[in-house]
Amino acid sequence: MTRPGPAWFPATVLAVTVAELVAAVVVVGDQFDDKGWAVRLVAYPALMLVGPLAWWLARGRRGPGGAATRAPYAAFGLLMLPFLSDTTANWLDLFRRVGWWDDLSHFAHWFLLAAGLSLLLVDHVRPRWVLVPLVAGVGAVLALGWELGEYALFIRAGKEAGGAYRDTLGDETLGTTGALLAALIVASWSRRSFKG
Repeated sequence: MTRPGPAWFPATVLAVTVAELVAAVVVVGDQFDDKGWAVRLVAYPALMLVGPLAWWLARGRRGPGGAATRAPYAAFGLLMLPFLSDTTANWLDLFRRVGWWDDLSHFAHWFLLAAGLSLLLVDHVRPRWVLVPLVAGVGAVLALGWELGEYALFIRAGKEAGGAYRDTLGDETLGTTGALLAALIVASWSRRSFKG
């Protein structure tokens, strides 16, 4: 059984992300130009709440046999962290000021998303080895969806259109690799923790 983690973790991540998003829509700055901040203000919190909502719909407040089940807050927080990281990095203008930041963020964000997803699924997927291709596959699909969103919001008609193809392929590869690594780590950890 995975540990639930502290409730304040996802709540804090969500609150700080929303505060940064609201400020990004209000504040004028070069790093916020043509990046779809009004769309992000709605989409990011909605996407951050998908994990908790799915868990609540699937499990409810009661576990098997009617026993109270504590929400997997650590998994929720991991699913939410990439949105906070992306918003904060834009505030700090890291995507333009640090050449390798975009690549690192695609790998790390999908690693975090996949780690959260793996923690949500690890107790429910049998045989356990299925967790790795399942989460890596979901990570690949999410990486593709993210790139389509980036293209629609700010690449298609923006300054980044020239190198978009190479960047998109690299981002999808890094995202899928991050997801695969997270799934392998969680699957390996769960195998060891369930022995004995």
